[in-house]
Amino acid sequence: MSIKYMKLKPSDDIYERLNIKSFSIEHINLFSKKKEMEVLIKIIHIDAFKEVMDLRRELTKTFSDSIRVKMKFLMNTVVESDKLTSLVEFLLDNYKNESIRHQYIFSDYEIYYRNNKNIQIELKSHHLIEQAVSQGIDKDLQIKLKEVTDREFKISFISEKEEGEFIAEAIEEYAVIMEETFMVEDTTSQSSTPVLYGEVIKSRIMEYSVFDQLQVGENMTIEGEVFNINTRELKNDKLLISFNVTNYKDSISCRLFLLKTEDLKLKNGEWVKLKGRVTQDRFNIEDYYLIISSIERIPSRLERRKDEAEVKRVELHAHTNMSEMSGVVSAKDLINRAVEYGHNAIAVTDYGVAYSFPFAYKAAPKDFKVIFGVEAYVVDDEQNMVERPKDAMIEQEEYIIFDIETTGFDPYKDKIIEIGAVKLKGRNIIDRFSAFVNPEVPIPEEIIKLTNITDDMVKDAELIDTVLPRFLEFCGDCTMVAHNAKFDVGFLTQKARQLELEFLPSVIDTLYWARVLITDLKRFNLKALANYFNISLDNHHRAVDDAEATASIFIKMLNMVLSKGILQIYEINDTFQNNVQTADTMNTMILVKNREGLKDLYELISRSHLDFFGERKPRIPKSMLKEKREHLLIASSANSVFRNDGELVRAYLRGMSKDEIEERADFYDYIEIHPAANYIEMVNNGEMESLDIAMEMNKYFYELGKKTGKIVVATGDAHYLEEWESVNRSVLILGSGMGHRSFKHDRKLYFRTTDEMLDAFAFLGEKEAYEVVIENTNKLADMIERLKPIPDGFYPPKIEGAEEEVREMTYNRAKKLYGENLPEILEKRIEHELEAIIGNGFAVLYLIAQKLVKKSLDNGYLVGSRGSVGSSIVAYMMEITEVNAMYPHYRCPNPECKHSEFTDMAGSGVDLPDKNCPKCGTKYIKDGHSIPFEVFMGFKGDKVPDIDLNFSGEYQSEIHRYTEELFGKDHVFRAGTISTLAERNAFGYVKKYFEESGIHKRKAEIERIAKGCEGARKTTGQHPGGMIVLPSDRSIYEFTPIQKPANDKTAESITTHFDYHVMDEQLVKLDILGHDDPTTLRILQDLTGIDIYQIPLDDPKVLSIFNSTEALGVTQKDIGSVIGSFGIPEFGTKFVREMLIETKPSSFAELVRISGLSHGTDVWLNNAQDYVKAGITTLSEVMTVRDDIMNYLIDHGLDKSLAFTIMEFVRKGQPSKNKEKWEEYAKAMKEKNIKEWYIESCEKIKYMFPKGHAVAYVMMAVRIAYFKVYYPLEFYTAFLNRKVDGFSVTKMYKKLDELKEARKLLDEKMNLDVKEKGDLTLYEILIEMSHRGIELLPVDIYKSEASLFLVEDGKIRLPLVAVDGLGESVAKKVVEERKISEFISLEDILKRTKLNKTVVELMKHYKFLPDISLTNQQTLF
Repeated sequence: MSIKYMKLKPSDDIYERLNIKSFSIEHINLFSKKKEMEVLIKIIHIDAFKEVMDLRRELTKTFSDSIRVKMKFLMNTVVESDKLTSLVEFLLDNYKNESIRHQYIFSDYEIYYRNNKNIQIELKSHHLIEQAVSQGIDKDLQIKLKEVTDREFKISFISEKEEGEFIAEAIEEYAVIMEETFMVEDTTSQSSTPVLYGEVIKSRIMEYSVFDQLQVGENMTIEGEVFNINTRELKNDKLLISFNVTNYKDSISCRLFLLKTEDLKLKNGEWVKLKGRVTQDRFNIEDYYLIISSIERIPSRLERRKDEAEVKRVELHAHTNMSEMSGVVSAKDLINRAVEYGHNAIAVTDYGVAYSFPFAYKAAPKDFKVIFGVEAYVVDDEQNMVERPKDAMIEQEEYIIFDIETTGFDPYKDKIIEIGAVKLKGRNIIDRFSAFVNPEVPIPEEIIKLTNITDDMVKDAELIDTVLPRFLEFCGDCTMVAHNAKFDVGFLTQKARQLELEFLPSVIDTLYWARVLITDLKRFNLKALANYFNISLDNHHRAVDDAEATASIFIKMLNMVLSKGILQIYEINDTFQNNVQTADTMNTMILVKNREGLKDLYELISRSHLDFFGERKPRIPKSMLKEKREHLLIASSANSVFRNDGELVRAYLRGMSKDEIEERADFYDYIEIHPAANYIEMVNNGEMESLDIAMEMNKYFYELGKKTGKIVVATGDAHYLEEWESVNRSVLILGSGMGHRSFKHDRKLYFRTTDEMLDAFAFLGEKEAYEVVIENTNKLADMIERLKPIPDGFYPPKIEGAEEEVREMTYNRAKKLYGENLPEILEKRIEHELEAIIGNGFAVLYLIAQKLVKKSLDNGYLVGSRGSVGSSIVAYMMEITEVNAMYPHYRCPNPECKHSEFTDMAGSGVDLPDKNCPKCGTKYIKDGHSIPFEVFMGFKGDKVPDIDLNFSGEYQSEIHRYTEELFGKDHVFRAGTISTLAERNAFGYVKKYFEESGIHKRKAEIERIAKGCEGARKTTGQHPGGMIVLPSDRSIYEFTPIQKPANDKTAESITTHFDYHVMDEQLVKLDILGHDDPTTLRILQDLTGIDIYQIPLDDPKVLSIFNSTEALGVTQKDIGSVIGSFGIPEFGTKFVREMLIETKPSSFAELVRISGLSHGTDVWLNNAQDYVKAGITTLSEVMTVRDDIMNYLIDHGLDKSLAFTIMEFVRKGQPSKNKEKWEEYAKAMKEKNIKEWYIESCEKIKYMFPKGHAVAYVMMAVRIAYFKVYYPLEFYTAFLNRKVDGFSVTKMYKKLDELKEARKLLDEKMNLDVKEKGDLTLYEILIEMSHRGIELLPVDIYKSEASLFLVEDGKIRLPLVAVDGLGESVAKKVVEERKISEFISLEDILKRTKLNKTVVELMKHYKFLPDISLTNQQTLF
């Protein structure tokens, strides 16, 4: 029997060995089960405190952390008052040593001894106080102090401040876990499994489902893959690490706390075993997570499927996440999986679009073939209004308008339960037919609910073999009419065939007629048509009643036909054509055979989007497909879901005769069949009795292929990679708003291996399965050439003599500025650039940009350059940019002199000291910003230059028109963009899916599924200013399809179908952007008459407003800011103002650095700022613009091309996305002794600004700041005109104190919305204006402009639109009417201006209206 408890007496030598003098050890209790040692100590002298701590350390060292040491004290001494604080500290430290929980409670405290009887212990939060009190520590301390001092003390806890967050509680819970983990478990055992955190985990692995049964505080051990790692710094020098783990069936949230000095090498995507305690989330009480105590790295538990077939298949039907809200897998992952399987090709066939082509091609190895295709929505535009029309007069023909009710949708297995019909002659009903049919099987519950036909109603009815012959006799040779006749006629055809009855009538489908004849209706079901024609539809879904209603609708339609002057039935087909935009579509597979076919497909896709887009589908008329089919391979899609089915499958399942199916199959080049599981939705919906029907259908199509000599291929219709990803597709389908019928069905659309596909078609026979799965798919793939979706090469528009003109323009202006004999450094730079520009065919790009800039300048609008174009001295000489990229230098403006002096310093020439020309005495112009050309075009000069230009927002549309005028409207397109599903929206879609499904899922699992939905295409759009320009001898269809942005038929612009980024190296893209700065400068120039080009960029007073308010004549107390940059573009936001306050820039170059930092993402915040604050580096050393990286790396010995490559990699935020490549670059940097902080800083960057862009922005900002300092009235007028839409009289036409209070309220509010941020900006400006003595004049119905603030008598007059609720069109009407005559009354104002009463009352309240009478009549007296 094992000993559970033992009482020991220490040996005498322990006192000597540990030098114990001030206390004695009474005894030691050992508890084996609890693994606890309790030491009872008698304190003899106050000096014992240190000795006790030494004993504790010795015991802990001897027994290791596997034994918990607890100490109890007997006080046998008197403690003087001056030692009380030491005693309390000793007791508190003892608490900390006995419990990790107490370590956190008393991690930081202060002791205050007050009034000889009150002792206060200050803790960091109320929560910690609650914990200390709940442990009874205050009472315990009082007892111990009484024992020692024989005095009553009141112990209380106080808080310095309230933490107000869950962290303390989580730490406390965490401490409990750590205490149990490290005290109870044996830590001496070794394991070969890498332990990432904590201890080796010995407990058994649990199922994720157990998590929901556990109570808070219970331990759990699981295995899973890590995802969504997030790290947050806490106030107590700790890190909160939160992450999720998943087994791909479920997911669990986890959290743990680390010291900032600790490093947890946990990565997304790796598998771990972990142990933790169940904890409730305080902010979402329905959610729980694990507080983690131990983590081990383990091998992946996912079984990766392999394609081990000796000969592999080719998947000829696969969708990516570019299939709108349907496909899950990215093109890259799809290609990678096919390569991993060992396949040599795959077809990418998204629904009606080609967006994924460039991504798929980029992902494919050189020896892998990407087959380009689409699953197109084809419309039979040659479909007849009347099938098999009779040679008869319309009004003399007899029509049978009928409807049937059935037990289901399958004409082969389901039964007819009712037939209802009316016989029509001309437009009059002459007979009726109505009969129930005994189906000899129970009627399904859903059919009873739909039709109200019960088993009792049909049990005594005649069987179909009696009713159908009687009905066909009733019909005779009449034309058959039904709504959605494909279903009703198909059902009757199949049943007639089973009874060996002849049935091949003339047919009219009122559904089809409605789509052709009625163009102002969106829905064409029977109910919608009945409402449209005001026809009663009682007992809908009863055959006889539906037939009566259909007859009434058909009569209305006949009248529409007869109104066209048509008399004969056969003439109807010649007169009316299918409405492609509303007609039924047939899903059709189109594969591209060669380059000509790719061009034809791009044209088909373009026409389907531009001319035939309807009901959310890009539609291709069948007649057009016929014209373009020579270089394409076409098949009827084997799909069969609601409104997404192929023609042949639809025909078979609707019971069409085999002869007709064969006739329709003749149009196609090959036949496609799918695994039976793909039709599970039809089975679940009752449209197919069982999957056996699908197998029978596939056997039929196989035989049809043999009979017609067409290749039959087995395809998977792959939408995702793994079977468990079906839920992701379901989420997308439901989120699209089009999938309420189908989102719950798992159709097994995962990317199957060859063996999995062979198994799916084993019912055909082994030989036949091999033929359709492997042999034929490879045969078809071999018929297709390996293609590139976008041709190689650069295809700029052609301008005759562009190269000579660029060279001539460059040198003409260079000599105009620097003299006939150019400085060597300048000429060398020009030649270097021209060699790259002209040599690589980019001269025309420069010339185009020059023409556009000149057009704007000639019309009085300044143009600001964006991007890296400021890196090019040729661009400067051609006046494309104002930014001079040369080293800082002086040049003489005297046309007779033109002397220059160049420096080799970094920075900006603006900051050079003033100097006169030593040759002629003229004051030098200071220029140059030290920007390397290579940032723009690379060291080989072969990077396609991206020339971005900021035009005035007022003039942008005119420049767009001018571009079309230069190159022709058919050769200029807006740059297309693709909008994909973001994480936040994906999370909402997943939540909605599970709510609709009635399933509860934890947040972690919702996050996992949402992550799998991210990147799915939602819609398309256009770049705000990007224009793609095509050479005149090329067709856009050689490069990309085209479409309307977001398929908006009303949009004027036409965009590229492909995202413009994928064509960067092939086609010219001009960024013709609209911007406020040029507009503001134009307004200021008009108001002041100042030539903006003559404004100095080095004015000390102007530069001073970026670090003080002195130049504005205001103080921090006045305007609430220590700097004066309110209203200055790029420097007026709160974020940038804080940077200015922290950095105190005093020069132009420093402003450029600030501009670079502020426009980058994760360049200053969460990056450089931290390194500067920590003293690791200085502001002058941190990288601010992308140029800094390249220059720094070159200076440290890296190869120039590699330095450029790393710069491009970093500035696009790739280190965090492509970690493998970054490790390679980081290694190269370390080899050149690049500092560790610098490499880390690069890794954090998401986007970096180019210096040329920053310089251009600062030039604009300084010019506008000049007006703020020297022309404040005009500055504030121009600013308010930019913000006129946000100005509100009720909010902003207030006294100064009220404005300051309104600003204060917004300043104190967290997370302002866009409107509130705009309000705050206006309050800041209005307050500053007031302190600078500039007043606002009220709205005046005779003096105010409609929408412009005006300078008037040294003040600023409010526009009419400043009044809340007064729109621009009404304001313009007021201006028009006042020019005609004065307003004689309020009634007159209301009648003539369309002002509403609410606005008039507001204007009366503010005394904005003249003192006039209420009505016109009152003016007579």
